[in-house]
Amino acid sequence: MSFGSGSIPDYLQRLRNSKIRKANRQKNFKGGNDYSKVKSVKTEYNFPKISRYKLSEFKKKIKREAKNKKNSELNGWILFSVIIILILILFNFYKF
Repeated sequence: MSFGSGSIPDYLQRLRNSKIRKANRQKNFKGGNDYSKVKSVKTEYNFPKISRYKLSEFKKKIKREAKNKKNSELNGWILFSVIIILILILFNFYKF
């Protein structure tokens, strides 16, 4: 019995291979890792500016739409449950 004597050389070989793969990946990477100047770089998106009043109105509109959607979903679930209850009552008390 070798008591795992093959696992250490395999482990060392995996370490060597991972170092080689890492070095190869770094060669292919052409960008720099200097993220200290991120704020000075202009983004590709050009977001429009909006006044505070229009922003608050827009937020209220979004909240109102979300509330209406939530209410309509709740009404749908309530209607569905009432229909199921009526069907169960119909099949339990009436003999066909």
